[in-house]
Amino acid sequence: MILELEELDTEHIAEALEWVFFVVLPNFCFGRALQDLIVKHQYSTICSQIDEYIDRTMFCELMRRINRPNPCCPGESQRVISQSRI
Repeated sequence: MILELEELDTEHIAEALEWVFFVVLPNFCFGRALQDLIVKHQYSTICSQIDEYIDRTMFCELMRRINRPNPCCPGESQRVISQSRI
């Protein structure tokens, strides 16, 4: 996960190692799947709480203005989930 940091410029190494671990270690694949499920569930819970207090389109516009990706906004979920692994 540390190799995925953009500041280190080692994303290509992290991606290659991840594929090696996926092929060699099935438990790594299962662990990554569980991690992704937990992250998506947490984001789902947070998004439903945001909907209770503010209109989602207004919230997403605010997030775009300050250049912050948010999984509650359409088209942003994949980018945010990959960043959450760090």
